[in-house]
Amino acid sequence: MNVRGIPRTRRPLPHRFRRRAANPLRRRSDRCQSWLGTCLLLLLVLALPTIPTLVAQDVYASRMRTLHEQSAQRHRITAHVTADAKDSAAGDTLQRASVRWTDATGAIRTGTADVPAGSAEGDTVPVWVDGEGRPAKPPMQRDEALTAAWFAACLSAAGPALAYCGARAALVWTLNRRRYARWEAEWQTVEPRWSGRLRG
Repeated sequence: MNVRGIPRTRRPLPHRFRRRAANPLRRRSDRCQSWLGTCLLLLLVLALPTIPTLVAQDVYASRMRTLHEQSAQRHRITAHVTADAKDSAAGDTLQRASVRWTDATGAIRTGTADVPAGSAEGDTVPVWVDGEGRPAKPPMQRDEALTAAWFAACLSAAGPALAYCGARAALVWTLNRRRYARWEAEWQTVEPRWSGRLRG
């Protein structure tokens, strides 16, 4: 009721707020596409954070197990370079070189290992060896495990998105086939009367 005491008539809601089901031109296939599309979108919203998180946790746990195993099996020793380090690409911090060291039993051993770039014959360098005393790569670092987990999470995030796009495209294609078939059947019934061929 306004200030003059005259009741106001209630205006109808704008079209965008009306129920879609009230639209007489809205077909059953349109409602089906809308509901199934909403369900697919809901599944995508649920899967997008869940799947990458689970994959990242699994990859990180696997890399950390490898890290602990390598840390337990490998250790660093001091060795002497027996030949100048081989040339490597600019910017590399390590180069391959022949080295000699004495193991825990007192035996002299030789091999090829990664040494600091620019090492020359006679230099003393740190070298990583495995449980059998052979030159090895340094143990994996925690940063490498984190990087692998993030990379796996990013890759796995593409899976649900691609699955959603594929499922939605398949849904629209299937419904459109049914629509076209129904339109064709209806046209076969309407066209003779509309064109006047039945009068001839």
